[in-house]
Amino acid sequence: MTTTSASPESLIDFAAFNLAEDDLRSLASLASLWKDAVAAANLRSEVDDALLHFLELTDALPGEIANPDWQQRWIRAWHELQGRGYGQVEILRWYFGFVEACEKVLLGGRDSVGRVLLALIGTLRRSVIAAVSCVLEVDELAQQEATGLPGELAALRFLRELLQGGREIGLLSVSLANRDSFTYLDASDIQRLPATLARRMARHLREEDRVFVGREGEWLVVLPDIKVMSQPTLAAAHIERMFGEPVSLFSGRKVMMRPTIGAALLPQHGATAETALHAARLARWGAQGRRQPFAWYDAGFAESWQQRHELAEELREALFQETLELHLQPQVELADGHCTGGELLLRWPHARLGWVPPPLIMEMIEENGWRLAFNDWLLRAVMRVAAELDQAGIGIGLSFNLTAADMLDDDLPEFLEQNLQTWRIPGERFTLELTESALMFDRAKGSSIMHRLRKLGCRIALDDFGTGYSSLSYLVSLPLNELKVDRSFVVAMFDSADSLRIVSTIVDLARDLGMTPLAEGIEDERQRDQLLALGCNAGQGYLYARPLAISEFIVWYRSQQAAQH
Repeated sequence: MTTTSASPESLIDFAAFNLAEDDLRSLASLASLWKDAVAAANLRSEVDDALLHFLELTDALPGEIANPDWQQRWIRAWHELQGRGYGQVEILRWYFGFVEACEKVLLGGRDSVGRVLLALIGTLRRSVIAAVSCVLEVDELAQQEATGLPGELAALRFLRELLQGGREIGLLSVSLANRDSFTYLDASDIQRLPATLARRMARHLREEDRVFVGREGEWLVVLPDIKVMSQPTLAAAHIERMFGEPVSLFSGRKVMMRPTIGAALLPQHGATAETALHAARLARWGAQGRRQPFAWYDAGFAESWQQRHELAEELREALFQETLELHLQPQVELADGHCTGGELLLRWPHARLGWVPPPLIMEMIEENGWRLAFNDWLLRAVMRVAAELDQAGIGIGLSFNLTAADMLDDDLPEFLEQNLQTWRIPGERFTLELTESALMFDRAKGSSIMHRLRKLGCRIALDDFGTGYSSLSYLVSLPLNELKVDRSFVVAMFDSADSLRIVSTIVDLARDLGMTPLAEGIEDERQRDQLLALGCNAGQGYLYARPLAISEFIVWYRSQQAAQH
């Protein structure tokens, strides 16, 4: 059996993966099994023409992978999918999941496996790796042409060369904690951002150090000839300090960026370039999970990452199967407890873990590029709750939370308007809650989107007011209706005169600006009475009710109405 060189027409270099013509033909026997594996992933539950087209091409992979025409269409479909917001890591995860599903069926719990079956499994795995490597190489060439910077494959080659020379190496994986916001930068800024930041990093490093562009919003820094662990730590500190000042973009816009950095040593943390790169990324992931700017690789990260990966897969299923829930916490008039509204809060009942913390859910949604799919579910779920309450004769206002990335999404107001029209619910019914951090990335765009949301009739509330860094002059310019006093301030009111003064100042500020102050986390009558004395007449908290499932809220509301009458 002779190995096939990649034909001039083929985009996939099969020879590099030791794949022969006979190997590729043998994949046809797996066509039905492969198609079942793709179907079992349940990706078609999301209605997206680009995704459906990509999955149709994916179904045909075993029989068409050697066909240059299929290769071209498949690569174009992959890039179109990325253009729709699907992350490269997410798509790669799908493909390796398909392979794993096929392997499980083929092995079927056998104690021993014949050579023919093992060869077929190996051929499938190598073929998929060859195909996705082709996409990555095409991406890297396009990226290098656009930015003038070498990418991940070049970084791996450089690491292999250093390892072959017996040199000890430090490797940093640098990512930006708020990179989801960059989706909405001007095209010229997005195109220049990798090179702009790489040049800034290089100025803070040694002459022999090299900076590469990694995956989506990532930079790889290779530090040759490391003598002590303090050297990569110091390099990371220099990079972190570099981001202490706003970055000036091509458009003239200045933005704040927050890095997260993971570090690994070669060969201590990885005997190969690939394993070391994975170690550095795990370290970065570990730092991000701990909300720290920097972390060294630790063996425990691998187990934690696997658990996080499995949880993310379960979240993806919950999102697309629509088993996430919204619970409702009453918002009341403090004087008499009359319910005037409610805040909708995200809940995920997990079979093993119980209720998964909402911040963790949102982190995984942003990490995996599911924000648009989540917003699609969220707005429909919000409308369903409003309709269900209307049917029960409860026409109260409802509030729900938006993220920093939402406030940079030009399509959000139109998307919300479509839902309001479809469900025939007025925008005045809803209050959209934002945190101070959500307003800080691009103030002009955020303000513009807020005004468009207000034109739909929606109210805007600033959540957790006083915990961020926004200036008073900026807040005054925003179309806000409500300031929410953070629970931490409410709980601390009686700890000191300064704590009480903070709450009093927020309440006075809201009233002076024509806004409604609303206190969160009210747990006892003493807090309620103090808030009333300060002039805050609205609030929410466990004194009145915990967040309730919608059916429970309806029972609670009716019992409150009966008691007040």
